[in-house]
Amino acid sequence: MRKIAVFLTLFALIAALPGCGTLLKGDYTSSRDHVGPPEENGDDTEPTFEAANYTQLLEAVESLISQGAERGVIRASGYTGKLESDLADACREASTNTVLGAYCVYFINYSLNRLVSYYEASVSVIYRHTTEEAAGIPVCDGPESLEGLLVEGMSSRAERVTVKVENSSVTAETVAECVEDAYYSNPASILYIPTYTMTSYPEEGRERILEIVFTYPYATPTVEQRRKNLERKAEEITAAVPQGTVMERLMVLAEYFRENVEYDGSVDASDAQARRYSAMTAYGALDQGKAAGEGYAMGLKVLCDLLDIECQVIRGRYNNMDHAWNLVRMDNGELYHVDMTVFDPAGAPVRNDDQQRYAGFWWDATLYPWCSGPSLYGPEYDPPADNPGPLYPPAGWVTGDTGASDHSAEGTGGGESAG
Repeated sequence: MRKIAVFLTLFALIAALPGCGTLLKGDYTSSRDHVGPPEENGDDTEPTFEAANYTQLLEAVESLISQGAERGVIRASGYTGKLESDLADACREASTNTVLGAYCVYFINYSLNRLVSYYEASVSVIYRHTTEEAAGIPVCDGPESLEGLLVEGMSSRAERVTVKVENSSVTAETVAECVEDAYYSNPASILYIPTYTMTSYPEEGRERILEIVFTYPYATPTVEQRRKNLERKAEEITAAVPQGTVMERLMVLAEYFRENVEYDGSVDASDAQARRYSAMTAYGALDQGKAAGEGYAMGLKVLCDLLDIECQVIRGRYNNMDHAWNLVRMDNGELYHVDMTVFDPAGAPVRNDDQQRYAGFWWDATLYPWCSGPSLYGPEYDPPADNPGPLYPPAGWVTGDTGASDHSAEGTGGGESAG
């Protein structure tokens, strides 16, 4: 009994000594002398690495992460440098400065034990994403491919779009522009523009994973029903448009807008939140029959897409207030400005750059193609040589502004009313 009591006392004392112990939140190191032979790795599936300097230490941690291993062992013999601080730096760098580490690793820690002739580090990793998930992320090589992925995600109201970029040309500003372009190029499938947050893994570098998380206005069933209503109405409108030149078909659409769409002057389009209103959408213009200027532009874009007429939405200013209209390619191959809320005395909404500026419009010419074709109505509609219209930004305009584009002037959809 006395021998048993002594044994138990010694066992309790040994158990109280510090060891490689429990994983804690934060970097943790411990050391102890070991008088016997090196301990064998208890788990044969744990990858084991050798490191004699910081570079090899970092490569070992990165390799552990690339394998998606939750635990691994690094043995350091004859190490050059300060092993304890280097191990902390290697774990931090591998989990924050590399693509896989920054995206996949949620938490990493380690314990460091000194054995007879070498040190052994046990590294433990908790993952937020698996390496298989990271491997399945589509690669984006520039704005065009990014916009395509955003269109697909936003059209299906995906909660997030995750892409891998392999060059530094895709920035936060690029993402913002691509979200805008995706929305304005696809008004039939993306009824309302979402808000979003973006996280970059890592924060900087040539190679990164971008996670874009969207928040959409209105419930998905509501939007899906509105999208179906818009599709039905747009097909009904275009079915009534006879074959003819682009100008002839545009004039038929212009008549439709003047007779069936009421201008909504209650929308303060300078407020970015206004783009969440139906009045700023194709749905508001075509299905509800009431819209602000941007809704007119989005509605015409939907109709032109169905009629195979090249058309895009342009955002700028009209009478020094936010506004949106369209660029349409005519039969002569030239692009022209088309605004279904502002007509000239002949009832035509089509103008070249000079005519559009003279009519009181301004836009950032660096963002859109030139419309330098000849007047389609004769020289009497050209601006006088001594008064060509505003070539420079109107007062209060910020070049490259990404706010809502429209204006809040009172008016109706026909005649020479404001848009």
